[in-house]
Amino acid sequence: MKIYKDLSREIKGTNTHYFNFEDHASRHDSSALYYGYTFIEDQAHPDILKSHEKNIYLNVVPPTEFCGPYNTQAEDRFDEIYSICPFTVKWLNKLKNTNKYKKIWYPFNSKHTPSHGKKKYDVCYHGGIHGPKYIQMLDILSRFDYRYMTMDHSINHTTRSQLGRATDLNLSYKQKMERISECKISVCYNNFPARDEKDLQNIKNQPQWHENEAFSHAASDGILPQLKSRFIEACFAKTLNLVERDPWNVIEEWYEPNVHFIYFDGNEDLETKIKKIVNSSNWSDSYEKIINAAYKRSVENYTCEHLIKYIKNNEL
Repeated sequence: MKIYKDLSREIKGTNTHYFNFEDHASRHDSSALYYGYTFIEDQAHPDILKSHEKNIYLNVVPPTEFCGPYNTQAEDRFDEIYSICPFTVKWLNKLKNTNKYKKIWYPFNSKHTPSHGKKKYDVCYHGGIHGPKYIQMLDILSRFDYRYMTMDHSINHTTRSQLGRATDLNLSYKQKMERISECKISVCYNNFPARDEKDLQNIKNQPQWHENEAFSHAASDGILPQLKSRFIEACFAKTLNLVERDPWNVIEEWYEPNVHFIYFDGNEDLETKIKKIVNSSNWSDSYEKIINAAYKRSVENYTCEHLIKYIKNNEL
């Protein structure tokens, strides 16, 4: 399988740049895998698609694309689409009377696994700030020995307003993974807010939009599910994932609560859980078991290499 990437639309330094799927390409070129949003948004490189019998697209952004004026027919030139949103997979398969959409986990390139030394910090968050609950989360984290990792380019206004609270700016990917590994806890939200009424209208403009479970709380609560890379990054860093419980809990497609991670319910519970975890006198028995189980499950199932094998074999 040939592998093509075009990351010209992806923000520099973000996770997709470190998949390196091309390391797993083979000489057999009847089929090809493509990753990079330009293959969808810009309908780029039609000449390449014509040179292969089977064309496969890897989509690690859904359902964010539907917050813009997205045309679901943009993916029709591909024979298979592998997507991190199981709800969108189900919806589009039904909408188009096909089975070419297939759900996948968010992959991690195991070459970027950090060292697993002594924990130096209580808790971390890495990524953007997307509204009031994220600001309140930073309020809570600041009461502990925390790390907040982000970048100062290609960010939204809310993230920019909180840069003064960042402890680590513009880390390399290796530096970020090492910093995560130095923390006991990583806070994770596997959802994101619709930004405004324009986002909501774009969602409602989709055909049979109400049949996509990912949109079930867009109008009422202004949120949508999305499997975040920070979860699997924390798994490989051997850092405990503290995950917000939401209406979808999409992470349960791949991991089990209280076995591989711990849920929190709202900001008050977030602070309570952090206190309990960092002050535990029984860390090894209570939490290292969860951390090690999450690491083992990820290493044995959810790497980039596993994903390529799955796509080639089309079987889990």
